[in-house]
Amino acid sequence: MRELGIVKKTKGKTAKVVIQRHAACGDCKKCDVSKDKSTMTTEAINRAKAKEGEAVAVEMSFNNVMKASGIAYGIPCAAFILGCFLGFYLLPQWGADATLGGFLSGVVLTVLAYLVIHLADRRGAFAGRDYAPVITEILSEEELETLKIDMENAKRHAAIHF
Repeated sequence: MRELGIVKKTKGKTAKVVIQRHAACGDCKKCDVSKDKSTMTTEAINRAKAKEGEAVAVEMSFNNVMKASGIAYGIPCAAFILGCFLGFYLLPQWGADATLGGFLSGVVLTVLAYLVIHLADRRGAFAGRDYAPVITEILSEEELETLKIDMENAKRHAAIHF
């Protein structure tokens, strides 16, 4: 998956990059999304040694995007289904309504799954290089012209968050 963006800040071997947000992008909260949701800011490994203000290509392999999607969406979905089945078959033994109990236990397990994923992410469990986007190249002036990021919007977004 290749995206084009603008480097807003560099720090060591990483850089904050503002990229245009596409409709296919979800709301996993891993990136910092602008108020109008047209751009997002993410931290990327700066292999190209880009400097602030340069237009860059940011890449993340399809396999890693799918792994991250599986963590963000698959685990909570599986927790919901497991909770529904457990609640449906176990709660009636204590006099609870099977349907309502199944649904509520599914919701509870889903919330717990998101909480565990969030806490693991905050502790750096997913901070491995596999899940980090990588700046692969600095774009030329011609490529910069074709970059479809609203520069004023990107600058405003970067000024608010840095």
